[in-house]
Amino acid sequence: MKTLWFTVCCLVALTASLAGAAPAVDAQAERAAAAKAEQAGDSDAALLHYENVYDSTPCTPEEYVALRRKFEELQPKAKRNDDPAKAPVYHVRSFAFRTLQVGDRKNTYNEKQLKDFEKVHVAWAQEVWKASSGQCRLDWKATVIDKPLTRFDGFPSPEACLLFFEALKPGEADHVTAYTLSSGFPSSCWGGTMGSVCKGATYSGFNDGGDGGTCGDAEVQVHEWLHALEMTLKWHQMYPDAIFPNPDAGCNCGPKCWQPTPGKNSLYDWYRHILGVHMTRKMWREVSLTRPSENPWLAKLKLCPRFATLGPFDGGGKDKNGFDAAFIDEANLKPALGKQEGGRTWRAADRAGAFLNLAGVYYPVERQAAYAAVIARSPEARAAQVRLGAASACKAWHNGKPIVSAPAWRGCGHDQDKVDVQLVKGDNLFVIKAVNSGNVDWADWGVNLRLTDAAGQPLEGIEYALPGEAAAGPR
Repeated sequence: MKTLWFTVCCLVALTASLAGAAPAVDAQAERAAAAKAEQAGDSDAALLHYENVYDSTPCTPEEYVALRRKFEELQPKAKRNDDPAKAPVYHVRSFAFRTLQVGDRKNTYNEKQLKDFEKVHVAWAQEVWKASSGQCRLDWKATVIDKPLTRFDGFPSPEACLLFFEALKPGEADHVTAYTLSSGFPSSCWGGTMGSVCKGATYSGFNDGGDGGTCGDAEVQVHEWLHALEMTLKWHQMYPDAIFPNPDAGCNCGPKCWQPTPGKNSLYDWYRHILGVHMTRKMWREVSLTRPSENPWLAKLKLCPRFATLGPFDGGGKDKNGFDAAFIDEANLKPALGKQEGGRTWRAADRAGAFLNLAGVYYPVERQAAYAAVIARSPEARAAQVRLGAASACKAWHNGKPIVSAPAWRGCGHDQDKVDVQLVKGDNLFVIKAVNSGNVDWADWGVNLRLTDAAGQPLEGIEYALPGEAAAGPR
């Protein structure tokens, strides 16, 4: 079994384009309140104020390190949560293939190994509960798949495994794992992690040697899960890179933050440091991909919060996977919640983090198309820029007029397409067609939209509503 870790990132990092978008938290006031609480002996309040600086305001690398030092000082004095019912829930769904059979080579788990597969989740949940000081409760379910896995890509890839997860509903899980008994197979890693590719969840595949190494004390699971948390926080929730380290960094947490003590500390201690010190209570609430949230890093962008969606439509066998195929009457777009078109029904879906994750709304994902529609209500007629992001090929219309045609697949960012439009007073209908290219069959599939002036500053006074429902209010 090789000992190489690897992570595949199926999403374009978004944080670079946030320069100048300062979160709406007064760092100076929060620091003053923290110091005052410390003087009064109120460790809980002091910790909360320092966390507000850490997770909601721009800081230098040195300031982040100093704040984490404060966390280490105050956390033992602050009251931890001991009630699982009060902790944010993180949903993990895991699948072990009883048999891996490719050609003449065949491995089958024995009953002890399958029991170890379940036991590791108990250890994983206990580790998270302890390291997070009761700020995260891991809700897990482990399932054995009796159908043999007959494709192996150096590890159990989502491309090979997704079709077997029939009972998994889109949006049900935050993280999905798959395991195969891989000893003797040519493997590329112990574990690999991808972005939100598995029915809206992040994904990790594990090569199990059957010797307890993979299904042991959960160190391997925690390592790959940290990659999933990093993806969610940085690419979905837009947190700065300096807040959360890459677990592959070899215990290098930066100057004066955390370094291993020779002969005493292991990689597992490094992972525990990340979970316990680099995560705040707000971050634990926002690390889920199943519940919509808005933090200061996202708020300044004023992204459209909800869409009416229609799909999925099968683009398999069609040119560019259906990019130019009109699955509905695209020349006369009239979406409305509950309305049926093309054998599908328009339904509401929330943006979770930086984009509406269509992989969490629809399944299957490969070579599929879907439509997303929203009404932007403007208090006056005015010039604007429509700024779109799409983890797919996409088209877009404004009040029925084509404004975007981008046939190439790409990772989801924001402001990828910028189009000058003239808003009318009142309702402006925007419809986006997003097509998963199939170049990477398990790639992310999502869209986002915002309205700005020519300089990229969000327009004030815009109200978003779904076709067929009342306005959601200013955003």
